Amino acid sequence: MRPSLFQLSPLAVLVVSVFSAQVQAQSTTINGLVVDTNGQAIEQARVHVHGRQQYVYADKNGRFTIQAPADAELHISATGYGDQFVKVADAQNNELRIQLRAGGLERIVVAASGLHHYDLEMANPVSVLSGEELSRKTEPTIGETLKSMPGVHSNYYGPVAASPILRGLDGPRVRILSNGLDSADVSRIGPDHAISADAITTEQIEVLRGPSTLLYGSGAVGGVVNVVDNRLPRQLRPASTQIESRYGSGADEKTAALAHDGGQEQVAWHFDGFKRKTNNYDVPDFTNDEGESSDQLANSWLDNSAVNGGLSWITDKGLLGFSIGHIDSEYGIPGHHHHHEEHEEHEHEEEEGHEETGVFARVKQDRYGLAGELYKPFAGIETLSFSSALTRYQHHEIEGGAIGTTFKNDSFESRFTAEHETFAGWHGVVGYHLQNSDYKAIGEEAFTPDTKTDSHALFVLEERSFGDFTAQLGARIEQVDYRASGIEFEHHHEEAETEEHHAENVKNDFTAASLSAGLVWNFQQGYNWALSVSRSERAPSAAELYSNGAHIATQTYELGLAYALDADGEIAQAETAFKKEVANNIDLTLRKFEGDFTFTYNLFYNKVHNYLYMKDSGLTMADLEAHDEHEEEHAHEHEGEEFSIFHYQQQDATLYGAEFAMAYQLTPEQELEFFIDSVRAKLDNGGDLPRIPPIKVGTGYSYSAQDWSATIDWTHYMKQNRVAAGESTTGSYQILDLGFSYYFNLNDLDLTAFVKANNLTDELGFVHSSFIKEDAPLPGRSFTLGLKARF
Repeated sequence: MRPSLFQLSPLAVLVVSVFSAQVQAQSTTINGLVVDTNGQAIEQARVHVHGRQQYVYADKNGRFTIQAPADAELHISATGYGDQFVKVADAQNNELRIQLRAGGLERIVVAASGLHHYDLEMANPVSVLSGEELSRKTEPTIGETLKSMPGVHSNYYGPVAASPILRGLDGPRVRILSNGLDSADVSRIGPDHAISADAITTEQIEVLRGPSTLLYGSGAVGGVVNVVDNRLPRQLRPASTQIESRYGSGADEKTAALAHDGGQEQVAWHFDGFKRKTNNYDVPDFTNDEGESSDQLANSWLDNSAVNGGLSWITDKGLLGFSIGHIDSEYGIPGHHHHHEEHEEHEHEEEEGHEETGVFARVKQDRYGLAGELYKPFAGIETLSFSSALTRYQHHEIEGGAIGTTFKNDSFESRFTAEHETFAGWHGVVGYHLQNSDYKAIGEEAFTPDTKTDSHALFVLEERSFGDFTAQLGARIEQVDYRASGIEFEHHHEEAETEEHHAENVKNDFTAASLSAGLVWNFQQGYNWALSVSRSERAPSAAELYSNGAHIATQTYELGLAYALDADGEIAQAETAFKKEVANNIDLTLRKFEGDFTFTYNLFYNKVHNYLYMKDSGLTMADLEAHDEHEEEHAHEHEGEEFSIFHYQQQDATLYGAEFAMAYQLTPEQELEFFIDSVRAKLDNGGDLPRIPPIKVGTGYSYSAQDWSATIDWTHYMKQNRVAAGESTTGSYQILDLGFSYYFNLNDLDLTAFVKANNLTDELGFVHSSFIKEDAPLPGRSFTLGLKARF
């Protein structure tokens, strides 16, 4: 039976019944003004009800209106200013005037933290991209949008599909979330599969580096990327609309986006959508691994669109909201060489602006969300909440006008939490997390079998303050069940033995337990130390267990942990027991977040037992002699492509490194930034792990005047010569970006015109963490023109 969005616990019934009864609590409407020390209005200052997910932004005159409990505390923050906490009870005639001082870091509420933490209060390292900076760095993929953050890189499958790498880890070890729930696409299966979330209509993107398994599951041993938007409104706002359009020269990019929010009485609504279309991307002149020269990245076009909407009923006692979203996307897949001979006659044909010669993906996703919150439903409980998402995802890979492979994933996820009031000095949240998915792969590149996955988990997060110290404790216990169908374990050369082959249905289950402890010490005004230790268990993913086939994206034949491979190329069922991956991680952070000079310094050490990785077996597909119809099909389909056979293995591994970021406010208008990150990853029995990003160092300068602003960003990627067996070194390169924005008004419109120059020096750069680095250099020099309007 397919999961239903309305398969909810009695908590949902409780939410509806309380709303129906219209139980009211004491609430106050607060009007306010946010200004700087010169009395000038601060536009887009964020006013947040501490301990809740309610917030509003100040308008162009610095004014805001928000509803909050009479005993609540408001947190007011703005980029480039120190923040303030103000009690609602201190308002005079329900009016507040808040003055913010320039300098210091803006505290940002991290939605993925679980306890409404600010980024500067967390024991785990976290970075947030929002506001003008997010708009300036937005790219068509999440990986490329975030890659300038310390500790974050991109696995870069061309500009069309790039996922974030956190401290050298990606794939199933990094959870990609949309508003706290899994994105439910197949981007974790292969690097050529794009993440369904997009930054163009997003409010902020949160990156939690290091194990984040307590709330989000055993897969998040590397970290979490949470894409936050207002798709499901959680606050009443005056009606506002933002429209953005941009044009990029490097790929003839044309993008248009719209976001609208509004509210009346107890109903809030949201709508957003975008359309993006590009041709192939220009790159500096290069020669690929087949000796072909080009100044374009073949088959790198995009044609994406999405539309989302949400409606919420918001009262003083809580909220109940529903959202719906639809994604329709097509994009070329660079690096596919097979079958190119038979399509040479069509090399000049185009349909709707893109070439039909290459493999391309056609993606559709429908997502339905339901969420609710109850504030103080009974004694001892501050908030009861739930959030659920039902997602139907379909991904076709098309070549020569025919569907070659189809990936489908129907999933349901729900999280229920109870946040309790302070008890014996401890404040925290307990919860239950459910995930179901039904994954299917059909076609010539279906190297993973159909798999149904069920996951159930209980978790708890607690914190307590001891003077200048804050302790944070957490635990999670999770049960993961896999049911894979159509698996053929036996693979022999002798024809007589092949007649005995039969497909099997396989079941495997894992119990993963995770613990964490953190301590934040505010040892001096504007400074703190943070220490986090954790033990996180991860169940192997279905792809790591059951893969068996040629994976064109990685140009390998992948063989899962469930199989044994002998020296003659014969495949059988593995006799050894599967082991959970266990990460023991230590993070040490020093922050200075007040004054003109601020910085964050992170050191981390991660000892991983039973680390899962793909090891080159020394065999190729030629060693797997065609012995049945299935293998004959693969042999014909990939004739001439003797992919190496990579077999999933488990060994102990160690990852460690550092991240540093600083900002210096030279004058109220000028700011200088600098960052550096590095990660070292190796197997304990010798050898480096593959595709580990190199050291990255960068600096930036920004100038902000009343009507305009400008930025200069320079990033240097050092040479990576610490490589795994069979890997080649990657040379260094540097990227120079410029940006300029001009702010003006036209009647009742607030307008921002902007121009960006990316890779101004037209540097040729290859991404070491990419599976197709020789075929896919970074885009060359390009200019982007854009216009944003708010009204």
